[in-house]
Amino acid sequence: MKHRNLRRRLGVLAAAAMLLFSALPAVAANAALQAVSKISVVNNGGYVFSFQVQWLSGDDGTWHTADWNSGQYPINQTRTTPPLSQIGVPDDALAVTPYGSAVLGTSAQGHGFVRFTPSSSNVATYRATGTTFVGFDISLIS
Repeated sequence: MKHRNLRRRLGVLAAAAMLLFSALPAVAANAALQAVSKISVVNNGGYVFSFQVQWLSGDDGTWHTADWNSGQYPINQTRTTPPLSQIGVPDDALAVTPYGSAVLGTSAQGHGFVRFTPSSSNVATYRATGTTFVGFDISLIS
């Protein structure tokens, strides 16, 4: 019984380590991440789209999602967040990215992280592409 509990603890610990290490390249390159104060997502996918903003906390190493939502919008339209400080993203977030959803389809985190800098006037632009289930992707383009 003790061995089973030890194996379970080791499995949970290994899973947590894998999750943390998957984000480390972005965190290690934090100085190289684009400094932004807002995020835009262009919907070039074959679906109605909406997104929220996620950030990686330096305090506990977990991803958090802001309550703000872009609302649903069709193909060939763009939505931009308010300043990230106004939707709850902390100044010390290690990385920030959109988390988007195709209505009646897939949801995913954006590829490419940025750094929230309140004094920046830059806006990170992502492109949502694919269909509801095939090739769904949200990628940083500028």
